[in-house]
Amino acid sequence: MAGTDVGCHTPWPLVVTCIPLVEGRLRIRVIGDLDVRVAGRFCVHLAALVEPAARVVELDLAGVGFCDAAGVRELLALRHQVAGQQVRVLLVAAHPAVRFLLCLVGEQAWLRGVDKR
Repeated sequence: MAGTDVGCHTPWPLVVTCIPLVEGRLRIRVIGDLDVRVAGRFCVHLAALVEPAARVVELDLAGVGFCDAAGVRELLALRHQVAGQQVRVLLVAAHPAVRFLLCLVGEQAWLRGVDKR
């Protein structure tokens, strides 16, 4: 399994690791703060990581210690953007801060089955 640390080579405070799994599955792990400083570029970077063969993206946000409204907006935009490519985004882990904001914006359904680390 190979990973790509996107954040290590960018000026923003996120480390994004992309791990190919089996048969069209891809896990993207995000560590850092997902806030207004990075939100504008976040969706673009993640969408670029989604391979054409990917059908399911497992998004691991357990390492996102801070998330604001701009960050949540970008998460929802990413889900919508790749859905147009017939790619499903599953939230597999989320920090309590991310879970709290998703609940505030009415996205409780996206939290089903999320690891509560």
